[in-house]
Amino acid sequence: MSNRGVPQKNGPLRILLETGDGRSASAILENGFLQHCLDRGAEVHVLSPGACSRPFVEGYKLPGTRFTYLSVEKATQVKHHRLLRQEKRIGNVLQKCGLRRVRHHLWQQVGERLTAADGAFMKEVVQTEQPDCFVTAHVNQGFSRGLTALCHSLRIPTVGNIFSWDHPYYPQPAKTRTFTCWSQAVKADLVNIKGYRSQQIEIIGAPVFDTYFQKNSTWTRKQLCERMNLEPNRPILLFATLGQMKRFWDETGTFRAFLTALDKARLPGPPQVVLRLHPISIDHYFDEFRKRRDVTFSRYSRYVPCMRWCPSKEEVVLAGNLLRHADVCISPGSTMSVEAAIFDTPSIVPTFNPNMAEEYRHYFQRNWLNKHFRILVDKHAAGLADSADTLIAMVRRALAEPAWLAEGRKFIRENLLGPLDGKATERLAEVVVRTARAHRKHKNGR
Repeated sequence: MSNRGVPQKNGPLRILLETGDGRSASAILENGFLQHCLDRGAEVHVLSPGACSRPFVEGYKLPGTRFTYLSVEKATQVKHHRLLRQEKRIGNVLQKCGLRRVRHHLWQQVGERLTAADGAFMKEVVQTEQPDCFVTAHVNQGFSRGLTALCHSLRIPTVGNIFSWDHPYYPQPAKTRTFTCWSQAVKADLVNIKGYRSQQIEIIGAPVFDTYFQKNSTWTRKQLCERMNLEPNRPILLFATLGQMKRFWDETGTFRAFLTALDKARLPGPPQVVLRLHPISIDHYFDEFRKRRDVTFSRYSRYVPCMRWCPSKEEVVLAGNLLRHADVCISPGSTMSVEAAIFDTPSIVPTFNPNMAEEYRHYFQRNWLNKHFRILVDKHAAGLADSADTLIAMVRRALAEPAWLAEGRKFIRENLLGPLDGKATERLAEVVVRTARAHRKHKNGR
């Protein structure tokens, strides 16, 4: 590594990377982000809670990289809470009035200057590193909120990755100068909803999908069934849970109603069900279904201390092949609802839960149909089932007509998911290194 604290003119570029969240860290680190940066003449200093774990560091460390522990508690502290709350309140009024540019100016002149104090705990690291670019793998998580503002106060350029298709609908606590995102559709949402300028957004695809397209990542149906103890000649129904979105939320009602209706339907096969638990779903809530021979449980299990779930490449390969070989994907709102389109797998979204019918219906309407899921409805890319009987009828149709809603899935592939070539992580590295190179050139007066 080059000498720290010494301004570089001709030495390697210096990248400061924040990866506070396990899933986004896995997406870029498993797909070679560090090596892509090194190949382009940049050293990378990784700030991550995972630096406390030797297996995590040893699994990714390369010559020209280093890891420093990032305290999530310190990274998420807000010192000027009252003033920032007032800034946000005024900003929301400006946003509702359509004055998005004014809102961003208010942030840069007031909110960002206050927020920079929250990154002060890493100021020595940043000043010692003197990076040519700071990048956060997941803008919406907020671990880099203070760090991003601090870097701007030190005139260090920043790049933030919009990790998922729905994230323009939620706050971006870290307001970087450049954003990367999946596709033109996501970029349009960032411009229209958040008011960012088109020039500050780069389309790279989804790093989280890269593994699906890499060598040796494609299994035959027989290989998948052997690994999961499934029968290749029977239909596979993949049910992907949404996750425990609220403390007292129930996830079991929809799945229980689905199984009850499935038992009565006597579909040909008969079908076998893979219950794919979201990482924040609570396993033991579903224990009653483990007795069923036609239900197989699956989930990400790799855990990195202080980072929650951080799937290995092997686990992502398994998830991809589940989507590839499932005959139908059923999910009440997880990203697998759109991921299924990658493999042209019919997708059905149940919008009901008998255990909390009214609350669930209102929640789904407010947080899904009125936001990011609207595109699935408008483009007829997924079936929406408001009852167990409707869900089974749609499953029956999807099994009989695999091309059902295929045009909608094609639209999702071509317009929402971005380039599906396994090179999104490489493009992210290219944006970061290009930004760093431009900054170095500007500093050197060339």
